[in-house]
Amino acid sequence: MEFDSHSWVTSKEILLKTGISRATLNNYIRMGIVPRPLVQKPRSDMRGTKKIGYFPGEVLGRIELIRRLKQEGHTMAEIVERLKDSPLEEPGNQTVDSWTMESAHGPSPDHGGVRLTLEGIEDPAYLVNFHFQVAWVNEKAEEKIFGYRVSNEKRIDQRNIFRLFFHWRFHSHVKNWRDLVGFHMAFAKLKYARSWMEKIYPGISPSEAEVLQELYDHVESFRRRTILARVMNFLMEDGSTETYMVHVLFFKEGMLFIYQPEGLTGRRSFDF
Repeated sequence: MEFDSHSWVTSKEILLKTGISRATLNNYIRMGIVPRPLVQKPRSDMRGTKKIGYFPGEVLGRIELIRRLKQEGHTMAEIVERLKDSPLEEPGNQTVDSWTMESAHGPSPDHGGVRLTLEGIEDPAYLVNFHFQVAWVNEKAEEKIFGYRVSNEKRIDQRNIFRLFFHWRFHSHVKNWRDLVGFHMAFAKLKYARSWMEKIYPGISPSEAEVLQELYDHVESFRRRTILARVMNFLMEDGSTETYMVHVLFFKEGMLFIYQPEGLTGRRSFDF
């Protein structure tokens, strides 16, 4: 596999984004719950060093999981026991994460417990992980929300939700697209600092970063809860208005957005 540094994160980026210390990161590596870095030449925008260590982007989610388990009262020994046999995949080896695949196709015969099945959702819906990448999307959402086939973006780092909202096909589909970006920014503020908007996805342009930072300054973050619901109006390019009750369900793997059309609120159950 050709190495693409933009699909990976450096140790400096990990420390900046997660707030952990370098010593803590090194401890996680020694414990075997975070993979050892791949040492490569630095990206062209990095100067002053000949070699730098890169980690799979999934390391950020792993560190967030460790933090959450510690908050729940688990000891490091318990966390290591739980995670040591769950190696991280390298970017590019899969198009969606393992939880999404189990969610879409049902439980694996080798695993017990409960699995969430997403394919039964009739309304437009998509799952966003905590890197704000679309890990799963149904055809209704591609048609009604995004206006194009998001699933054609095979690499998950290309499916950052904000990157998708800047796609010209989405802009030509929904006139008040900034409202939808701001709605998702209210969730991003729970995790990201304003400065991270400049590099929230590979290839972000200065004008896109400026829009995200402006919205970051003007929206209030939502309080994290199990379920959240908000009414949202879409001003369509043809002059019509489509109204949805947007339900957001929080899971440890990410957030599930379901767009229930006006007139069905309170009458349709979600078939998971």
